[in-house]
Amino acid sequence: MDPLRENAIYNERFVKVICIGAGASGILLAYKLKRSFENYSLTIYDKNPEVSGTWYENRYPGCACDVPSHNYTYSFEPKPDFSSVYAGSREIKGYFQGFVDKYGLQQFIKTSHLVTETRWDEGKGEWEVKVQDFLTGKVVHDWCHILIHATGYLNKPSWPHIPGLENYKGIKLHSADYDENVSLEGKNVLLVGAGSSAVQILPAIQPIVKRAKIFIRSPVWVLPDISTESGRYSPEQINKFVNDPQSVLELRQNNERTMNSIFTMYMKDTVLQGQSRDLLTKTTKKILDDEEMERKLIPDFAIGCKRVIPSGYKYLKTLKEENIDVVYSGVTSFTESGCISEDGQSHTGDVIICATGFNTSYVPNYPVLANGRNLQDEWRESIMGYMGVGISEFPNTLTFLGPYTPVSNGPTLIAIESQADYICSFIDRYQTEPSIHSFWPKRIACEEFKQHVASAMDRLVWTDRCRNSHNNHSIGGRVPTTWPGSTLHYLEAIREPRVEDWEIKYQGNRFSWVGDGVSQTEWDPTSDLGYYIRQVDDGPADSRRGRALAIAKTGTQPKRPLHRQPKLATAEERPEATSGEIHVNGALVNNLQSS
Repeated sequence: MDPLRENAIYNERFVKVICIGAGASGILLAYKLKRSFENYSLTIYDKNPEVSGTWYENRYPGCACDVPSHNYTYSFEPKPDFSSVYAGSREIKGYFQGFVDKYGLQQFIKTSHLVTETRWDEGKGEWEVKVQDFLTGKVVHDWCHILIHATGYLNKPSWPHIPGLENYKGIKLHSADYDENVSLEGKNVLLVGAGSSAVQILPAIQPIVKRAKIFIRSPVWVLPDISTESGRYSPEQINKFVNDPQSVLELRQNNERTMNSIFTMYMKDTVLQGQSRDLLTKTTKKILDDEEMERKLIPDFAIGCKRVIPSGYKYLKTLKEENIDVVYSGVTSFTESGCISEDGQSHTGDVIICATGFNTSYVPNYPVLANGRNLQDEWRESIMGYMGVGISEFPNTLTFLGPYTPVSNGPTLIAIESQADYICSFIDRYQTEPSIHSFWPKRIACEEFKQHVASAMDRLVWTDRCRNSHNNHSIGGRVPTTWPGSTLHYLEAIREPRVEDWEIKYQGNRFSWVGDGVSQTEWDPTSDLGYYIRQVDDGPADSRRGRALAIAKTGTQPKRPLHRQPKLATAEERPEATSGEIHVNGALVNNLQSS
């Protein structure tokens, strides 16, 4: 009797996957599964009526990408016709919608569906998922073998926890849930917050409002302007990008090389940290030319401790406009007509815009219930994640952009791509090893990982004297939740899953995947049954270092000075520069950022 196809080694059993979130991460997962997998089902639920996640939600005046547009794409999917160096939110949203359309991913996505509860059934080895359908009002009951959380890092608006907000009788807006139908023309506006959103909002509204008053509790480091206006590409430039793909590739590669060259700026007391701090201090003083403003607007903490904001010089100049008032304090309470600042002064306005960012606690918006535990309760007390993708002792569930993802120290989308590959490796293993019931990160692995992160953070800028999203806006608070290294460091760390950090539970013989002795190669009628015979040894290196350097194309670039960035050096440090000259190019400027 001839063998059966389903008895071959690594035969793919049916696997059902549910992903929560249709932003950059969820969309990429759909693409990866469609590209490489068979015999699977995928459903992506998203609470919004359209895809693109944070780029659907962020639509406030002036909202734009804060990294170069051509580098805010998937590594394999360029967009040559970006209109600006920093694309606006609508254009970025269009990129992700276009990606969905191009690759036929809409079939997997259900928008206007809010996940309200997830519950693990240990007996079945399945997740039960409860979903609210906003279009019909009905509750949908779904299930899956593997549950993916792709709700993102910036998806839950954080209104200020200040008394009286509900008593304000004017118009209340939030930067992360902005009502574009509200006209600000001729209005008196109170802008609460001075982070990355406020830096974009203030210059955008200044020409149309009667007056705007901004409340600055603490300063931020800002970078030179390449705004969505001044940084627009000309028709000739766009035409070249469209018709010469190599020119776009070279631009993207050079930007990435520059961004990946300056991680040591995020280390305390390094040469790059000192050079960047000196540069930004000098240029900020030159713009402000006002001792009091310099004292209050130049931070006393390390560059990168809080997000460093591109196109910030336009913001600094806007602070000096005639119809702009600056209050150097936070807000203590709201009133029917406005708010009260920390100095006891009362302020009135027709509109309050809270540019107070997102809830970065990582506590899920919905219960995640497994084996008598709720992840919401556990992470309110203490975050115990695993390398941005795992949740301690929660079975068959993985995360995108979870705690300890490198969201601040280099290109972000490539980190998402690496997480997608990691997640797919677990889906693949589950699918091709039929005796696997469940898998989860071991608690001891998560505990030791967190201990290492805490130790490493002592020498990194996110533990300096500032409030940031990684310490949950509390100086000396939780262990910062970004990756304790560069993006390139993360790519190498996550490239090969450490199975020893994971518990795998089997039902039946763990070697059932071996099958009846016939390979997948023998079941493919077009395969080369002698594929391993070759002229030379062109296989991958047998060491991690060798494999990493091969992937990084070692030997293909001119030698560079290690942990230095000449574009940050002043004329005194660069003999070839004109006296007094300071250089910061667009790509470098865009990576001097951190949350």
